Amino acid sequence: MTQRVFTSVVLVAVVLGLACVDMSAPKGPASISGLRLPSPSVIVGDVMRDSTGTPAPLTILAYDASGAPTIASTAEFFITDSSKSAHLDGSNVLTGDKIGATVIVGQIGSLQTSAVTVPVTFQPFKMAHSGTDTTLVVPVGDSSVKGSATLNLLVKSALDSASQGIVVKYSLTRAPASADPAHPGVFIADNSNKRASADTTNSSGASARHLVVVWAFLSDAALLAGTKTDTAIVEARASYKGAELNGSPVRFIVPIRVSGK
Repeated sequence: MTQRVFTSVVLVAVVLGLACVDMSAPKGPASISGLRLPSPSVIVGDVMRDSTGTPAPLTILAYDASGAPTIASTAEFFITDSSKSAHLDGSNVLTGDKIGATVIVGQIGSLQTSAVTVPVTFQPFKMAHSGTDTTLVVPVGDSSVKGSATLNLLVKSALDSASQGIVVKYSLTRAPASADPAHPGVFIADNSNKRASADTTNSSGASARHLVVVWAFLSDAALLAGTKTDTAIVEARASYKGAELNGSPVRFIVPIRVSGK
């Protein structure tokens, strides 16, 4: 009887000891980033590459409860579509198998990213200007009045097929002088006139940025008076496997004139 009582007490003590273990701490990260792609697309017959042309895997960042980056369990990635346009190898590097698109989600522990659609596209070979050169006329008004010109180009394969998801980088190599370097009178922007010097080609292989001019920030008196036409030059570049495409850089030469003053 005494032995049975002793055994029962020991078992109760063990259960109570287990109950004191804090099971509330998460077994994985508190949060994770979205799925991080080395490139917006993958070329058919090739692996996904980063901006230098080096093969690179998909990744996810993990964060602890305070929002600081943390070391987490190995991330997993899953292709959820049935098109079989691409596949992942054991190092989480994506390979393009046929023209189309593939849908991927990432996961660490019980946390999952949103699905991302990745185009599988033709190998980019060349790029060319696709717009019409015209003079950018900047109207005079209050300091918020802007003038803009669209800079259009196309990226295509050697057989003229559209190359989707190719990053094009734009740089302003010449512009009319600004009165204040902190407020440039000429800059490259997206469709909403926010500064943005890179774009990704769409399903037609097209890329576009805008050259925006704010007359109030220009410093040339003759240009502001409307008695002079100046010029801005923008260069656009794209590459594959670290080598620039044929036709890169595409150069846009935009005459600028101020009117209404």
